[in-house]
Amino acid sequence: MTATVFSSLRPADGAWDRAVSDLLNRLDAGTAVSGATVAVKLDLSASDVPSALVKALCAALKAMGAQVFVTDCVPFDGDPLSVFGRVRALGFSFDAVGADFVPGDGVKGTDYDLIPMRGGRHLRSTKVGRALSDADCIVTLSRARVQEESWRGVLYAVGFGCGARPGKVDMLTTGQPVVDPDKCIGCGKCTGVCEHGGTRIDPETGKAFIFKPRCAGCSRCMRVCPVDAIHPDYNASDERVCMKISEVAKSMCDHRECLHLALTDDALLACADPTALDAACADLTGADSALRVGIDHAAAIGLGTTDYVCERI
Repeated sequence: MTATVFSSLRPADGAWDRAVSDLLNRLDAGTAVSGATVAVKLDLSASDVPSALVKALCAALKAMGAQVFVTDCVPFDGDPLSVFGRVRALGFSFDAVGADFVPGDGVKGTDYDLIPMRGGRHLRSTKVGRALSDADCIVTLSRARVQEESWRGVLYAVGFGCGARPGKVDMLTTGQPVVDPDKCIGCGKCTGVCEHGGTRIDPETGKAFIFKPRCAGCSRCMRVCPVDAIHPDYNASDERVCMKISEVAKSMCDHRECLHLALTDDALLACADPTALDAACADLTGADSALRVGIDHAAAIGLGTTDYVCERI
């Protein structure tokens, strides 16, 4: 099946109201959002999304009968409370956009729902921000771009962006922890909680180590270590991370109505299919095929299609 991606050129005068309204109408958004609690999912890692665009989006959704709040999950690293400063710095305060900001995964990044993952290759469940999980409908507004040699588009905004801090760890790691021998004191607490024989004490060094053939990746050993010597292994391949992000995006879209808007340098695009929209944005920005692993994986696991036609309005 071929998806239709609607696009509108960036308004020269910075007035987004008509473009946003036209795009939402083409998506028949009124049917999805009328009487619903709608989370407008922002990407606070992007610095060039106009607050006027967010305001126009919130106003259009309210006009369709939605109860609207804007949201993003707290940063993966750094002070969780910095998210509020980021909101102010980007101009997304209530006065500026007409909607309250609610942290997607709570003020500390620990408030999440565990959602089953159907059809994934790498994840059995996903940990997503509770505010996003509780919403009747999610409308994502992403800034499609290549950043730090990776593709940051629609699937990134839905998948990685909706993940709570523990969920982001799951996406970024191999799933099995590692032991820092310089910190380990050989107390053995980690071996006592492991039900699989995945943590062991090396008889020569007296230090703990992860026996990977038996490790289930449950992270119990990390929680009981008194000196934080056990931590996630962040050596997961870029391809594997991209695939996990797409699987989280699928879990979000499988369980609620989702509509997606994406901003490029020249246009605002919209589609109900996040994979088709991501593919269109990647084509428009000239993203290298090597950066499209997540897009291809999303299509392979049943989250939409990479076949699309673009209709300008």
